Amino acid sequence: MYEQPGPQVPPAPYAVPGPPPRKTGRIVAIVVAAVLLLCCCGGGLFVALRPDALGGFAKDIVDAVNSDVANAEVGDCVNDFAKVEDARIVDCASTDAANKVVGVVDDVTESEFTAKEQALCNAFPTWEQVVWIGKRGGNGDVWCLAPHKS
Repeated sequence: MYEQPGPQVPPAPYAVPGPPPRKTGRIVAIVVAAVLLLCCCGGGLFVALRPDALGGFAKDIVDAVNSDVANAEVGDCVNDFAKVEDARIVDCASTDAANKVVGVVDDVTESEFTAKEQALCNAFPTWEQVVWIGKRGGNGDVWCLAPHKS
């Protein structure tokens, strides 16, 4: 009739779920990245608006960009140079000011410059020197220069 029950096996315990994983590390990383980004942008803006703020290094970079002869405009003075690579924009009050840009002819090919070198500056009556600045075999600008009278 009734059988003697065998040893009772307790039912398997159910696993209690643990606490959800914390996202603190990810949040800290995002906050740190955001702060660094804001510092970099703020620092860049500060240097852009006040290039003399960091002293010599930033000022040297700004001066190098501003003195690049490719940025010359009519009225700018340039130093005396033998090669175009040595040409720099200088302050017209400086003793280095040897020539003044009296005209600019944009978008001239190197071959067109070679063929028409002298005629390109005829529209600027005071020119005495003509210089082509561009990439070899490509387009560039022609600078019509006159001696700077200090």
